[in-house]
Amino acid sequence: MRMESRHKQISAFAADTLGSHWRGKEHDWVNRFAHCYLLKHCTPNGPLYEAGQIAIEVGVPQPPGYLAPATRRDLVIWPSPGLTCWDAEWRPIHHPIAIVEWKVHRPGRRNRDQPRKREWLRRYTQWQTEPVAYAVEINLGCTPNTLTCSRFHAGAEVDVWLCLPTSPNQPSPP
Repeated sequence: MRMESRHKQISAFAADTLGSHWRGKEHDWVNRFAHCYLLKHCTPNGPLYEAGQIAIEVGVPQPPGYLAPATRRDLVIWPSPGLTCWDAEWRPIHHPIAIVEWKVHRPGRRNRDQPRKREWLRRYTQWQTEPVAYAVEINLGCTPNTLTCSRFHAGAEVDVWLCLPTSPNQPSPP
């Protein structure tokens, strides 16, 4: 998928959900994005060529320095359909082409886990420089509701890669 396509997917998703009366917790947002938006972008000649590459709440190898060898991530795109991180000896050795971590901040309930997840994405993309990772934050109960997305690749972070909808106090998407 090209960069413009990624922006279009998440922009369409934000337009349909942020201003509506639809409500959901983190797993609901992940499922809605994967099934209602991401699946539409499977193309035979792209990196996302089959629905079986998309996985929700699956294991991925952890970068060095973590106690467990693997951890679960919200949305993962594998290089081939049905792939997991595990080898025949149950070692996490296979890496995805993309990881998307989601956090939903509801009125009176800010998710405090976001900084730790962002640090994990930075460390993972430093360790594995090919995959791209995203941290998506949904901020509900503010005016307007927003979806902010940061992008991580090769250890580099674009902190506000995309912010929808933008308000006068927020930067426009690059």
